[in-house]
Amino acid sequence: MGDNIARNKFANASSFVYPYAPAKAVDGTLTPLGRWLGSSPLPPEPTPPSPVWLSVDLGAFYWVNRWVVKHMGLIGWSSNYNLIDYKLQGSLDNANWFDLDSVTNNSANQTDRPVAPRKTRWVRVYVTKGLRCNTNFASIVDLEIYAADPTNPYLSNLVLSNSLVLNPPFSQTINAYTSNAGYDLSSITITPTVVDSNATIKVNGVACASGQPSAPVSLNAGVNNPIPVEVYPAIGEVNTYTVNVTRASSPYLSGLLIVGKGASLTPTFNRATYAYTSSVANTKTTAQIQATAEAGGSITVNGVAVQSGQPSQAIDLQVGANLVTVICTAAVGSDFKKYEITITRAAT
Repeated sequence: MGDNIARNKFANASSFVYPYAPAKAVDGTLTPLGRWLGSSPLPPEPTPPSPVWLSVDLGAFYWVNRWVVKHMGLIGWSSNYNLIDYKLQGSLDNANWFDLDSVTNNSANQTDRPVAPRKTRWVRVYVTKGLRCNTNFASIVDLEIYAADPTNPYLSNLVLSNSLVLNPPFSQTINAYTSNAGYDLSSITITPTVVDSNATIKVNGVACASGQPSAPVSLNAGVNNPIPVEVYPAIGEVNTYTVNVTRASSPYLSGLLIVGKGASLTPTFNRATYAYTSSVANTKTTAQIQATAEAGGSITVNGVAVQSGQPSQAIDLQVGANLVTVICTAAVGSDFKKYEITITRAAT
């Protein structure tokens, strides 16, 4: 059941009739003198009396899930001295209030009701219709408030699609991760699994079933893509894991040619074609390659760095087949593409 978290906490009220101060409603004393008694100004007929209220500062934030109001009828008075219409309200700032539960046309000597767990620090009983014998007055012998313990907000596993690796390796108490994706991977899914089956999950703001892949999450090229994975426990605060996926910038070439006349590529250059051939005369003893990076990537020709769009070093050509390797590495990320040109120099 837990402890009554309202016991002896600071209590306040819209009004009270001396000596029935607000504090007497939370001291645990069940006597006619150990109660709060409040009143509203008598309005002109036929206007109903103004609401009166009793509030308690719980001293910390709790997930309230039960309240108990002990009325005058519980200590021997007529049930006509019980409250009629009233609400339990909560607040995070003692200024803005939200309803937790509501009772109408009460005649019972004690209210003991569960409520859907909700985070609050201040609670109040807001009375819109007071004692049955005189609705301008409200009285509470004792107010009890109970709270639920937060449930498990952790993941037991977190897996990225396309064999992407989490760094560091997943641990349920580590909330921040990084991962690297190649340029060709424009979206991924994430499969999170909760420890508590009553918890729910959102991946990038979209609901996701535990143990199932999320909806695809698009990745922007050449930048860090933070993807939140939110775990909503049945009771308690949301727990957010974040996976920062860096998708590489383009590692493709936008142009590739052999400098000078008399040498052309077969097939015609295409960014996604990686193997080419070319035939040159015996008199051509060297060749230069001009490669252009699509998105600012770095280029090497036979292992030698070359500026994008500029001719490479002179490459000696032997009679027969000569393999030239051109590698373009993405400016962001570690993705790369390797292009190969086989240049055949004629024997005579």
